[in-house]
Amino acid sequence: MKKKRLAAFLLTAAMTFSLAACGTGNNSNGGEGTSESGGTQTITALVQQSRNFDGLQDMIKKLEEEENIKIDVQVVPDDEALNMIKMKLNSGECPDIIDYNVPAIYDIVDPAENFADMSDEEWVSKLKIPENVTADDGKIYGFPFLSVPGVHGFIYNKDVFEQCGITEEPTTWEEFLDVCQTIKDNGITPIHMPKDSWVPQVLMTDNFAKTLGKDATEEFSEEIMKNETKWTDVPEFAEVIDQYLALYQQGYINDNFASATYDDSILAVAEGTAAMHFNGDFFAASVLEANPDANIGMFAMSMADGVDVMTENMSSAGFVAYKNSENLDTVKKVLNLWSTPEYADLYFANRPAFPAFEDVDGGPVPEYLQAVNEKFIEPGKVIPEFNYYVMDLNSLFESTLYVYYVDAPAKGNMDGTQIMEKFQGDFEQYMKDQGVEGF
Repeated sequence: MKKKRLAAFLLTAAMTFSLAACGTGNNSNGGEGTSESGGTQTITALVQQSRNFDGLQDMIKKLEEEENIKIDVQVVPDDEALNMIKMKLNSGECPDIIDYNVPAIYDIVDPAENFADMSDEEWVSKLKIPENVTADDGKIYGFPFLSVPGVHGFIYNKDVFEQCGITEEPTTWEEFLDVCQTIKDNGITPIHMPKDSWVPQVLMTDNFAKTLGKDATEEFSEEIMKNETKWTDVPEFAEVIDQYLALYQQGYINDNFASATYDDSILAVAEGTAAMHFNGDFFAASVLEANPDANIGMFAMSMADGVDVMTENMSSAGFVAYKNSENLDTVKKVLNLWSTPEYADLYFANRPAFPAFEDVDGGPVPEYLQAVNEKFIEPGKVIPEFNYYVMDLNSLFESTLYVYYVDAPAKGNMDGTQIMEKFQGDFEQYMKDQGVEGF
């Protein structure tokens, strides 16, 4: 299934770029959106803070104004979202719809047990790449917004580069470090990082895949799940982490990284108080939302010499519906509406991207994505991020490894080797607790 999703991504990406309180609503009434007395139907939603976009808010507002359907949104910090989702599912008291990456959520939470089967819904027939959100059992449980989720790289403020006399994007890690030093010498923070543990890990999932290569990454992912190898058997993991930690040691990261938020990172690059941030291209869209006049670029960067590819996040932002929701008919109506141009165009109005559905206008392709297309997408120089191959371990990563990435520079208590040794112990215990054969 993963290979099919990857092939579908590469084909569609090239074509697209070249063309430029669970179930506790007011009532349950078959999805008509209003109660028998004509009142407003309310459904509940859990949304990650970084994805509470203006476009999503506009879609929610339109629903209430035109359909009498109100969505009571609970916005949660990104790094708390997964634990909260699991807690609410386990308690049986969860929102009607949940925002998370699709299909990544399938590998974290059993979709058949927890989420409503959407395979026969009207919007499924309009998906550009249905296999992207199809579970291993052949069913579709998640509603995606994007057909091509996004690529990873350094998003940077071109005006800051120009101010510092930097005329070209770096192409090697050595050149990149030189750029960081030049920016630092000019009194500007080279790279802005927040405390949110999901953010620093993007640099590692990107470079783990690039350093190992696609085939070796796939081989490792199969062996590690069978206990045929160890995380400490791959020295490249520790080397990547050490290069990441060196960015802090050399003063290339903002001093307040232990308290700064993801929104702070967006504003820092938007306002030019920091030059760069490593993330998916969705970060660039957020920067342009914060400052439409910002002059933004994006470039790939590998810690390994001679590697000239970009990695891609194989999951789309989207929603799943709680299987036991008392308002499931209304939820299905909402998702069908959201797949139409009248609603989905609002999602992309201020954040141009590549829609999951036919006839939806994703907006003009930003300049920074055009450059990425010419250099990486059209030539097929795109590979999945490392996390894609070990998605079954996402919950373990979030509770342990990602936290170490933040703690290590803050406390100065671990290097790459020590982090991987500690994580190997976490991994072995986790697999034993899960009852996985071979552990």
